[in-house]
Amino acid sequence: MAAVADRDCDVLVVGAGPTGLMAATLLRRRGVRVRVVEKRAEASRESQAFAIQARTLELFGSIGLVESFLDRGVMNTGVEFHLGGRPLGGLDFDRADSPDTPFPFILMLPQAETEALLIADLEAQGVRVERGVEVARLAQDAAGVTVRGTGPEGEVSIRSAFLVGADGAHSIVRKALGLSFAGAPYDQHFLLADCRVDWDLGHHRFRGFVNAGALGLFLPLKGEALSRVMAADTRPEAATGDPRAPLGLPEMQAAFSAAVGHPVRLRDAAWTSRYRIHHRGVERYRVGRAFVAGDAAHIHSPAGGQGMNTGLQDAANLAWKLAEVVQGTAGDALLDSYDAERRPVGEAVLRQTDRLFSVVAAQRGWRAALRGPLMTAVFGGAAELGAVQRRAFRTVSEIDIAYPGASKGPHPRAGERAPDAAINRRTRVFDLITGYRPHLLALSRRPLGPEAVEAARAAMEGFRMPSHLVARLVAGRDPRAVVPETAAVFEAYGLHGPADQAVLVIRPDGYVAWRGEGLDLTAARRALSGR
Repeated sequence: MAAVADRDCDVLVVGAGPTGLMAATLLRRRGVRVRVVEKRAEASRESQAFAIQARTLELFGSIGLVESFLDRGVMNTGVEFHLGGRPLGGLDFDRADSPDTPFPFILMLPQAETEALLIADLEAQGVRVERGVEVARLAQDAAGVTVRGTGPEGEVSIRSAFLVGADGAHSIVRKALGLSFAGAPYDQHFLLADCRVDWDLGHHRFRGFVNAGALGLFLPLKGEALSRVMAADTRPEAATGDPRAPLGLPEMQAAFSAAVGHPVRLRDAAWTSRYRIHHRGVERYRVGRAFVAGDAAHIHSPAGGQGMNTGLQDAANLAWKLAEVVQGTAGDALLDSYDAERRPVGEAVLRQTDRLFSVVAAQRGWRAALRGPLMTAVFGGAAELGAVQRRAFRTVSEIDIAYPGASKGPHPRAGERAPDAAINRRTRVFDLITGYRPHLLALSRRPLGPEAVEAARAAMEGFRMPSHLVARLVAGRDPRAVVPETAAVFEAYGLHGPADQAVLVIRPDGYVAWRGEGLDLTAARRALSGR
């Protein structure tokens, strides 16, 4: 790797959307020198993405940002579906029985506000987005990446050890790397408006409408003045129309009313837009010292509210790995795991959203014929079952995503997300594993005496990461251990027997890196050192 003095920064992030901003703020938290360039001269005031899922909120919580997001957004605890103009049923996340996350809801917040909060956090760490900088080309060598382009004051040249391309669906970085973007556009255009909605369905619930292939969404915003409405323009001529054509409120109202199944009055629009959606993905997420993430790597229909969240999790997966390599604590092979872990997730999201959208938007054929029975089965009677509610929430929220290589044995295994759980009235697991750093977590359901506590803590001292001993005690209190008041934490971590013990290494992004049964910290040390 080139000497630090030969580089302008350790990592250059191209793109100041949610994915790029998240990557940058996480890199700074790990002490990495980072720069962010963005071709837009001003921050976006428009928002296509709104849903922030539980897994993303968990990440925000781990770095101390979640309260700012919760203060600005609307907590939506379910989705009501309407089919053919009639209420069908829905998903009630309060009934999903997910005690392993502190966020059993979808937070509705405009993407522009998400970006504003991340920009403020990044600036607090001394990094400003360099706007008006457009990348033209890049070149890699064994020591780094050189990016050339133009900025407000003329030509720009930036040298970095690594490059993250988070510059959206029309990514210049992706094109410069020679990556294909296989897929196709959908026939439909999506119409968006922030406006007042006059109807008797209320303004506090997320609602989805399907009516003979016409699609509509209603999303509550903070306060009661404006709501976000979306509709798919399913007219045959939409496939050849201009997605950049201005959208008037009468057209928006007609499309939304078609989905609802009866006339709905929209008024006082603050903003309208139309766009065409695609389903596309790259064949790999890494090319040498350059990486693609977010919409630069995968785009799909807005079904399920996955797009922005998938990009944010791309950033969380990649940033700590870059930090480890930049700082010399891990080898280059660690960076290959970004593609190995995140590309299958992106491909799965593409498949799932494509299937869902293809059925609900179908105008004819077997998909259109199946739409009513399928939606009735899933969102009607079956949705009353707790298991269906739980599965739906855990899928949409992204908390069930696991990475390859999970070992056998109790859950959570290596490659799976570390769950939250109550330890006592004051402390939960997520209160311990914070700061976007690795953590050592030792758990003992078997009561420990003072000598055993001393031995465990002494063995934990040699690890270069925060360490936590959660253990029942033979008697009394011990400041060296976090003492549980219930068995919830042990059950969540697969310690079901009265004498069970385990040691886990938790990655900065909240996934289990290694697990061993018993309190054998020597085995953990060997695993971390690769021996």
